[in-house]
Amino acid sequence: MNLATFAEMTLTACITVWSPGPNNILLLSTASKYGLKKNLKLMLGIWTGSLTLMCASGIFCSTLGKIIPGIQPFLKYIGAAYILFLAWQTFHRLPPGENASEKAPSYFMGLFLQLLNVKIILYGLTMFSSYILPCENTIPVLLLFAIYLMFLGAVGNLIWAFAGSLLKQLYASRYKQMNFVMSLLLVWCALRIMGLF
Repeated sequence: MNLATFAEMTLTACITVWSPGPNNILLLSTASKYGLKKNLKLMLGIWTGSLTLMCASGIFCSTLGKIIPGIQPFLKYIGAAYILFLAWQTFHRLPPGENASEKAPSYFMGLFLQLLNVKIILYGLTMFSSYILPCENTIPVLLLFAIYLMFLGAVGNLIWAFAGSLLKQLYASRYKQMNFVMSLLLVWCALRIMGLF
């Protein structure tokens, strides 16, 4: 892969994974409630799931490309419905300390979320089919690109989680307004996935 293609792929990847999406909004929201440290398990789950999807996208992209036209609409609506569910849960979440039984999100929640995250699935398929596979096709190189794409997403996740951690005190006093804004952002993500926005 030449430097110009690599730079274009990196820019496209950063715009995709650093923009508001289910992972980033969830991390902003949960970090504002629990802090950055209690979000580490969730982030590790997200990163593991993301790396898994990037590897699957790289290895199976040509096969999936033949199957995607029949699966994509189905996955798109399942993913959008799940994001709307997350928006509903975010809107109704209580402030810190008011629900003693509520626990910080787990590793497995983060991992599971990636299997339903249409944005990450389409991100992997797009990056591999548009930028990587036309230039590279060996398994070790595809694995390196999968790690690189996951790393770019992880940087975006950390930015959003750090912002949420900084907003923790503000969240305690303005949780209804922040829940409302974060819910609206998730609804916007769902509408974009369905092609309505």
